Amino acid sequence: MKNSRIILLITIFFASCQNKDTLFSLLKSNETGIEFNNFIDEDAENNVLAYGYFYNGGGVAAADFNNDGLVDLYFTGNMVANKLYLNKGDLEFEDISEKSGTGLNEGWKTGVSLVDINDDGWIDIFVSRAGAENPRLRSKLLYVNNGKTADGIPTFTEKSAQYGLDDQSYTTQAVFFDYDRDGDTDCFLLNHSVQKYAGFSNLIGSYREQRNEAYGNKLLRNDGGRFSNVTDSSGIVSNVLSFGLGVNISDFNNDGWQDIYIANDYNENDYLYLNQKDGKFKEVIREATGHVSLYSMGTDAADINNDGLMDIMTLDMLPASNERIKLTSGDDNYDKYQQLVRAGFHDQTSRNMLQLNNGVNANGVPVFSEIGQLAGVSNTDWSWAALMGDFDNDGWKDIFVSNGYARDYTNMEFLKYSTDAQVKASQSGKMPTQMEIIAQMPPIDEPDYIFQNQKGLTFAKKIKEWGFEKTNQSNGAIYADLDNDGDLDIVTNNVNQKAFVYRNNAETKIKSNYLKVKLESPKYAFTAGTKLTLFSDSLTQTQNFMPVRGFQSAQWDHVHFGLGTDSKIDSLVVTWADGSEQVVKNPVVNKSLVVKYSDAKKLQGRQLAKPFTYWKPVTGPDFTHLEDARNDFRIQTLLPNMLSYQGPKMAQKDINGDGTDDFYIAGARGQAGSLFISQNGKWVRSVQPEFEGDAAYEDADAAFLDADGDGDQDLLIVSAGYELNPEDPLLIPRLYINANGRYRRTSFPKLAGNAGTIAVSDLDKDGDLDVFLGVRVTPGRFPESAGGLLFTNDGKGNFTDQTVQLAPKLAKIGMVTDAVFEDLNKDGYPELILTADWNPIRVFGNNRGKLSDASATYGTAALNGCWNTIKSADLDGDGDLDFVVGNMGVNWQWNLTSPDSLALYAADYDNLQRIVPVIGVTENGVEMPYASRDELLDQIPSLKKKYTDYVSYSKAKLSEILPGEKLKNAQKLSAKIFKSGILENRNGKFIFHPLPVEAQFAPVYAISLFDMDANGKSDIVLGGNLKQTRVRVGKSDANLIQVFLNRGNFGFEYVPQAKSGFFTTGEVRDLAIVTIGHETQLLAAMNNAKLVTYRLTNPAPSK
Repeated sequence: MKNSRIILLITIFFASCQNKDTLFSLLKSNETGIEFNNFIDEDAENNVLAYGYFYNGGGVAAADFNNDGLVDLYFTGNMVANKLYLNKGDLEFEDISEKSGTGLNEGWKTGVSLVDINDDGWIDIFVSRAGAENPRLRSKLLYVNNGKTADGIPTFTEKSAQYGLDDQSYTTQAVFFDYDRDGDTDCFLLNHSVQKYAGFSNLIGSYREQRNEAYGNKLLRNDGGRFSNVTDSSGIVSNVLSFGLGVNISDFNNDGWQDIYIANDYNENDYLYLNQKDGKFKEVIREATGHVSLYSMGTDAADINNDGLMDIMTLDMLPASNERIKLTSGDDNYDKYQQLVRAGFHDQTSRNMLQLNNGVNANGVPVFSEIGQLAGVSNTDWSWAALMGDFDNDGWKDIFVSNGYARDYTNMEFLKYSTDAQVKASQSGKMPTQMEIIAQMPPIDEPDYIFQNQKGLTFAKKIKEWGFEKTNQSNGAIYADLDNDGDLDIVTNNVNQKAFVYRNNAETKIKSNYLKVKLESPKYAFTAGTKLTLFSDSLTQTQNFMPVRGFQSAQWDHVHFGLGTDSKIDSLVVTWADGSEQVVKNPVVNKSLVVKYSDAKKLQGRQLAKPFTYWKPVTGPDFTHLEDARNDFRIQTLLPNMLSYQGPKMAQKDINGDGTDDFYIAGARGQAGSLFISQNGKWVRSVQPEFEGDAAYEDADAAFLDADGDGDQDLLIVSAGYELNPEDPLLIPRLYINANGRYRRTSFPKLAGNAGTIAVSDLDKDGDLDVFLGVRVTPGRFPESAGGLLFTNDGKGNFTDQTVQLAPKLAKIGMVTDAVFEDLNKDGYPELILTADWNPIRVFGNNRGKLSDASATYGTAALNGCWNTIKSADLDGDGDLDFVVGNMGVNWQWNLTSPDSLALYAADYDNLQRIVPVIGVTENGVEMPYASRDELLDQIPSLKKKYTDYVSYSKAKLSEILPGEKLKNAQKLSAKIFKSGILENRNGKFIFHPLPVEAQFAPVYAISLFDMDANGKSDIVLGGNLKQTRVRVGKSDANLIQVFLNRGNFGFEYVPQAKSGFFTTGEVRDLAIVTIGHETQLLAAMNNAKLVTYRLTNPAPSK
């Protein structure tokens, strides 16, 4: 009986290890023969305090070193010998490290690269080294493949000095490719600096100009078989702040030349180098991206959405769970962040980034939208290798992430221990030893992450379903078809644990089709950088062959295409790295296809037709919005984002009676707004002295109206100022009466608060125009607001506040962001439809001039969101008005933790005369504060006695942190819908339809509805973005102005940026369609930037 139980337990154990119910099975080392363990032995001299990259781990390479058709494996060890394993078939491997001459056990080995350095058809191995103070022990190692012995063992000879590759930098990884397309193989060395330059310092700006031969990245040119350092003349940054941990090489701007992306750790931002085709590179990270990872580690490039463009993923350290996030989060130091930006560093946030390639702008620079949070891949804890491959063979790239770390020195509880230890040491005179300090650093043991592509821009976490539940501390990783069964297996190099080999069971579990492509050429330089585009029944896929990818690793296997259910391939287009091209027609699926360079043809002088674009940038009205720098977080530390950067808005009307619209664009504090008149096909600024005299106001919104009934257009402007007192005169609305083209200010009732919007209509059908003013927020007291105010007109331009008499419920509508008057029930009296932050969309019915909340009747009462703007049009041509509404989008941290709802609790919790807004997120049904311990305790000091440590706070529910009356008496707001979308008017009831996923990239602040393709239907143009966010939240800047074509029945089709023509980076706050001469133009009002103008080209035929 006892033996039976033992046998049963053994059976269960083996079944769990080799579970074919999951997509992958983790194989045991005694099955594979792979015993490699990157064991790291820490002591008083060798530890993470002495060398910051002590636990970064080793790499792994996959290649067929003996040309027998099976992929072999090579592992680098930091403190142990490197190992080469020969693939014997059926996922069994033999250790041939000693026999092959590759088992070095000297120095600190890091990355491994693959190259055929002498173009003899045998793959060579290049090993990078770092760590050691002795430069000799940092010399790189080039193992040149001699071919195989009679018993099939490949042997190698170390020849780095012979090739001039025995560089002694602190190197993470090397990449071999022909950057100048001269037919030989060049080399890029990804190096890292030392701990002295890792921290924040007032000298950090000057460090960017300092160089050190051992620290900075290097470009090595192949000059006839020996490599020369050409870094200084190449445009490659090589300063002491370069902490390169990841590199990927690809053609990001589709010009046929290989570009370089560098992932930098610590303060230095990532680099994107565009190949200038003359032996030089241009660094363009700021023009190409809105922001990057802060502690960038591994990186990969692949086409995740099958649009033919290479996208980029970089990894960072942000955990997935609320508890882990709180254990690694301190205060939000906005001033330090701004100091880095002022010193010239790019915007950076600590999380994984997925940069979606939108194509190239007018300068030839690829422009990316960062969508990692929307995609669901931004939080994978302390991560290393990013690998994008099609693991389920459905034709879409999935994502694998290795992670873990032996000593988490970012843990807030450990940092608190360190601070306390220093205090105790100053009192006792006895400091703890380094090893005692290190012992307090907890490990990060997490499962590796794997995400399934949902056939587009979003990914589903598949850790359990795909067999990756076992925890480890993995670093380097590769994928390759190790058993030649048509799917991609995965191998990881682990710290203090044997390497993991995951067998992919897709062949038997899914049975999708595939194609494997083997590239054969006489030179490695022609192969590395080869672009392959496959056209099958339902898919178009693009891949770029480059061995180095992920982290410290490389893979030289067949190029693998999953095909899903597609059983026929139309063609495969192969463009070799030197520009030669060939087309393979109708390759057979589920086979290995050999493509030979000798069959390709060199393409000379081919001119590609310029693609059609709807809009082209043109020179427009000369106006630059100039925001004065303010920090709202000094007023309310826990604001979700700043509120002082809401402009500029525009107002448009025909001012001079020539039949075309003119426009006013609002100014910032200290800057007058400007009126532009259309005259003879040109924009002319109208000089208005009274506008200049009121430059001290910050315009929040503006509207033209005939206030005094004289037939011309007067102008009403409302103001904002979050730092002001609510009664400050600078918040009083300004009414300017048009006196023959000259505007004169007259009186208007005061408004207590930051204005949000203006809506104008004849509310009571008395023949004059009345005004609704929405209050965005009470200055300094978010989320308090006076709601909305209604002002009636006596017909002569004299306005009276009639809110209490005509619409008393307006005072309770929250933080109003936008509003429109439209006659929804066609009784001649306009209804008021408005959006608000942390509130539902509201509809106020009009009963002969009196307004009452009819939101429930119209179906909008439950549409709680963080709404920013609203526009109306009959989108479906049924004779009634529909609406397009702009929301916050879903590309935020909050959406990952709490995808279905957010709560906001605000009160003066400690009677300190300040409102503290606390965001509540819900994870696994439990509501917790989003704020870190340090942030919340700083604002509610009474909690300091209760939460003396970070662990207890990280586990606490919001109801425990703010118990009883504290939470009960707080103002509570909520948001449940985060997507921008459409309100379909269906017989007087509104139905919400989210817009396509691209509309959710960022907050939408501006909407223009216009029939762009001349098919009789209103299309949608969206603008937005938000940069004044909390440091931990990061910028939301993925909207480049987006176009959605109306295909009928509320179906809207996203137009890719390369086709729409819009590559507008920055914060769009308003959009206007205007006619100037014979041109239709789109004006984009930008916060703290120049007004952007586009011209509509001839409309393309509608589908």
